[in-house]
This record gives sequence, C-alpha cells and structure tokens, in this order.
Amino acid sequence: MYLSARARLILEQLLNNNRPVYINELAEDLSVSARTIRRDLKEVEEILSSYQICLVKEHRILTLKGHDSDKQRFRWQLMDLSYNEYSPEERQQKILKSLLKEEGLKLVGLANDLNVTISTISNDLTKIEERLPKTVKIERRRGFGVSLQADEAQKRALMSELFGQQFPDYRLLKFFQETSRDLATSDWVEDRLLDFVSESLLKKVERSVKRWRSVNPETISDEAYANLIVHISISVERMIAGKFIQTYENNIELIHYPEFTAAQQMLAEILELEPEVVPNGEASYVTTHLRGVKTAKSTFRFMENEEIEVMILVKKLIEQVEYALGQKLPKKHLTKGLIAHLRPTLRRLQQGMRIYNPLIHSIKQDYEDLFKVVRRAFDQVYQERPTPDEEIGYLVLHFGAVLLQVESTNRFSGLVVCASGIGTSRMLVTRLRQRIPQLKKLETVSLFELGRKKAEGHYNIIISTIDLGQVDFDYFLVSPILTERELSQISVFLKSLHSGYHKKMAHEEQEAQLTLFEATHFLEQQQIFTSIVLALLKNFNYSKLNENLGTMEDEVRVICTQLLEKAPEIDVEALVSTFLYDGNWKVFGLPGTKIGLFHARNESIKEPVFQLFSLEQSLSIETMNHTKMPIDRIVLLVVPEKFSQEGLEVISYISTLFVDDQDMIQQVEDGVKEEVTTYIAQKLLTYLESKGK
Repeated sequence: MYLSARARLILEQLLNNNRPVYINELAEDLSVSARTIRRDLKEVEEILSSYQICLVKEHRILTLKGHDSDKQRFRWQLMDLSYNEYSPEERQQKILKSLLKEEGLKLVGLANDLNVTISTISNDLTKIEERLPKTVKIERRRGFGVSLQADEAQKRALMSELFGQQFPDYRLLKFFQETSRDLATSDWVEDRLLDFVSESLLKKVERSVKRWRSVNPETISDEAYANLIVHISISVERMIAGKFIQTYENNIELIHYPEFTAAQQMLAEILELEPEVVPNGEASYVTTHLRGVKTAKSTFRFMENEEIEVMILVKKLIEQVEYALGQKLPKKHLTKGLIAHLRPTLRRLQQGMRIYNPLIHSIKQDYEDLFKVVRRAFDQVYQERPTPDEEIGYLVLHFGAVLLQVESTNRFSGLVVCASGIGTSRMLVTRLRQRIPQLKKLETVSLFELGRKKAEGHYNIIISTIDLGQVDFDYFLVSPILTERELSQISVFLKSLHSGYHKKMAHEEQEAQLTLFEATHFLEQQQIFTSIVLALLKNFNYSKLNENLGTMEDEVRVICTQLLEKAPEIDVEALVSTFLYDGNWKVFGLPGTKIGLFHARNESIKEPVFQLFSLEQSLSIETMNHTKMPIDRIVLLVVPEKFSQEGLEVISYISTLFVDDQDMIQQVEDGVKEEVTTYIAQKLLTYLESKGK
C-alpha cells in the first residue's frame, strides 16, 4: 500500500498526540493550508479503515477512535508502509547522506533520483547548510558539482545524527532484544540504515559494547548505550572503507584515560586486529564517546578537575536562570541532576561531538520562553565552544521539572464564566484542574453573577468562554474545550504571579520506628562518616610557607614534604608527579578568588589529608577557563587510591565549600589560622549532624 508523504505526517501527528488535534494546528505544523489538510484526510481515512481505526471529524477537530491494541499495531506498521514521495525533511536527509558518502554530486542527478526540479534541490542545499555546524560548508563548483567541506570526524558526527533521526533509540534497543527480532523488524532495519552500516556489523558492535557496559562501574543510560553503538558502528564502517582518523584532538591527553585502552581493545576485537595496530586517532575518537556516555550516580566524586569545573558551571548557570526568571529554585535536586548531565555534556562540547535530541522541536515549542532563558544563561557561563540547541534542550528539561515542582506548591484561585450549560462548565473546570494543578480553587459563575462574585472575594485569574465586552479587569477568553495554546497562556500568566520560591514547612510527620537491622545499618554508616571526619580533623593543619621559592614545582615539593609530619608513609616524589605531570590531575585556581585547589589520589596515602597553606609570594596557575590567575592560598585534599564511597562524599562536601560557601572563601582569604580552623571544624560537625537526621 502506498502513502503520500503528507498523509504519513498527518498520521504521525494523530498517533503521537494523545488528544484531539485541530485541522488548523496540523496545517500550521506542516506549512500548508487547512484546505490541503482536508483534501489529504481522504487518503488518511482509507488507510485507517483497513486497520479498524476510525477518523472522527467534528468542528475542525480530528480524533482517532479504535482499540488501543489496533492503534499500537498500526503505529508500528506505519513505519513499513511504502510511500511514493518524500517530505522536504526526508529529501534533505537523503541529499545530506549522499554528500557525506560522495564528492562532486551533480544537481541534475540528485533531482532525477528524488523526482524534483533542480531548483528544489538547490533550495534544499541552502536549508541543509543553515542547519550544519558553522565549520562545515557545502561547496558548489561549476563543472565539478556539489561537495561537503568537512573533516572525517565532522562527517561521522553528521552520519550519527542522521542515523538517530531515522532510527529512534527505542527501535534500536528493540532490535537488539533477541526475542524481538522478527522478519518485519529486520526488513525495517535494512531499509533504515541509510547505507551507512551493515546489519551484521551493527550486531557485532552491539555485542562488544554490551560486554564493556557490563563491566563498567558507572551508570550508562539505554539512550546513551544506543548512541554509543551507532557512533562506533559508523567509525568501523568508515575505517573499513579506508577513511581513517590518524590524529585526533587531545590525543596525548586521551591516551592516559582507561577508556583509551578499552577503545583500542574494542576496535581491535570488531576489526579482528591486534590492539597495537589500531591508529591512535581512531582509539582517541572512540575514547571521547566512551567517556561522553558516562554519568554519575547519586553521589559524585569531585576529585577530578572536570568535576570541580562542572560544579562551578552549575552554580553559575542556576544563578543566571534564577536572575532571569526572578525567582529562587530548589537547588538540591536541580544541582544534582545538572551535574550528572553536564559531566558528559562538557566532554562532548570539548571534543566537538554532536548529540541527537529527538525532543528538541517539542521542547522549543512547549518551553519556548524557558529555552531562551537557559540558552542565554548557558552562553554566558560557558563560552569556550558553541553549544548546539540539542544540548540546551536537555538542560531545559531539568529546569522545567523543578519549575513544575515550584508551581505545584502554589495555590491560585479563579473564576470561570461559562454560558454553555452545566456540562460544559464542569468539563472546562476539570480540564483546567488536570492540566494546571496549582489552580486549587475554581468557581463557575454566570455572566450575571460575575460582578457580585468578583467583588466578594479575591481571584488570581478570570477565564471566560464568552466575550465580556468592555470591562475594567483582565480576563482570558477561551474556547469551551480549551486548546493547548490557551492552556499555555494561562500557565504562563500564573507563573508571572509567582515571584519567589517558598520553602516548605518543617516536616510534621512522625518518624517511623527503625527495625533492628535498619538501626544497626544507620549507626554503622554514622560510624564510618565520623571516622572519616575525625581523620580529616586530626590531619588538618593551616601552614604559612615563608620561602620565596618562585616556581610551582618547588612550592609543591615543599608542601608534599610537610605532609610527612602527618603521614610519614607518603611517597613525596610520586605525589609531586601526580600534581604536576599526571595528565589526569592538575592544580587549578577558583575564578574570583585567590585560592588554588590541589586534589589527588595516591596509593601511598593511608588516611585522607585536608590542609591549607598560605603563600608568602603569589603563584600564577591555570583556572578552569584555561586562563592564568594569581593565588596565595592552597587547599590540599589527598586521599587513598582506593577510598570508600562515604569518604568520597565527605571530600565532595569539602570541595563544595570552596565553590558555594562565600563565608568559607572569605575566611580562608582573610581570616587568621585560629578562625579558619574553628570555622572548618564547625562546618564538618554540622555536616555530621545532618547525616544523622
């Protein structure tokens, strides 16, 4: 059975929206007239009738009627229906695919292949170029044809993005489930792989990535898992075709990561080569993807530079968004979620990796204002590289979630004016309460009662289904069934009434009695945290380095030597090397302060060490933004190579003090030894008390 491109797009809209759809809404989304949509509906009805689904048309509103099982069956089979034309988006995807694989393509050849005019192809090329990264260009030369000007890494990123657009993650994961592999699925895969990757190679890569995932201690989401398979499959296919990446950005730094070895072994296994034969550039490229899919669990290890960088970035981002919104946000869960997300995000941005976000269009449409706010805020706090909308879209979801949390704590009241009868009034009020739960108090009134009711009480909003004419107050004029756009306008208005985040009242619920096992576990946890804090306080010291040594290496050696007093087992030279020469660890300064952070793990350390140093002469060190800054205070945090999760949590807390706590920063920069020591002791004791609650 054949299906036109527009009819297929209409069906996708009807199936993906769990609500009635307006004809005008469809026309706007597909950039055609309402008359054109009505003409296409005949084809849509014919297709649906063969699947026992009925298209109901009432008052320019479309609804699908039928059993959920029939709708689900049709949803899957829609992918397999043949179609005799391409939508503009599909046509542009096919053109880009051709450009990625070949050079010197002729416009007339593309036009003949896609059954359109040369003018249409030329317009498509212009639209494609508008969406490409700024560093990628489409070159048109008379006599030679059209070609894509991009390096190999950029081409692979674009291939992965195209793959993701036509091969959704859920479909890929379903394909990898052995029990789900049927003939229809296999045929669908072959048709959708865009000639980039063979099915056999895709399965081979999936098995290799699956083994790596099974032994990886960090959490990797299913979406990231699917994306990783795509990236590696395309890389291997390109290598087989003789398209190699011999050198890759940050090659020297990447080879120090454990993921580099994993990438070498993975590529060697798939290609049936020795690991030493795999080009460093290819292994480095895959390393960025292995590191790019990792997220952190519920507790975070702020022992690497990137973790501190993420923490600082998140703090600044939240501040910027709060300022733009004019309200405070609940930071605990927001910070935790943003840190987990931004860790791989920064890796992708630093390596120039693109990500596919299937929700980006709906996010921009549903959260238009919030998207603009987050985009401006992130561009202000992160200026190293351009950030694609796809990355911003995921950040918007984090902020949108906490805004919904804030809104759900608000209580608004409203009057609903409706002249269409009791049934319509109830339906309108029910829909308002379902979609805007912060409208806790809603009352329906007639037009004649409105004046009296409004005078008797204070209402935050007035909503009417009839034109009230010239009145001295604002109100929303809506249709009886409430469109999505009207609901959005009401929601935005209520947000504007809320100027601050109100803290919840203290918990009044009685604490449940602990079982013997729970009580034992709780006390054991408390004992672990207490012993860690005790060790830190026993080893704490605030020293002044009077020597004007001049060089960073000399200062670091003096500091490490002084640690021998508290930890005589320390290998000083190994620790110096860790701070200065190990690619995984660096000394860095906190922007806006005079403080430098020295974070490291070392196998010669038996107990955690936390110390402060005051310098006689300022040192110039690198910040997270890769600029130089002077420091005259050093915060030293050194822990054993194998440290407990509880210990990492305590170190994480101490790290946050030097990023979030302005009083701590001021104490370290201006306070005397006794004041600083007392302040730190109080903060650690307060932290212990919080663990006991």
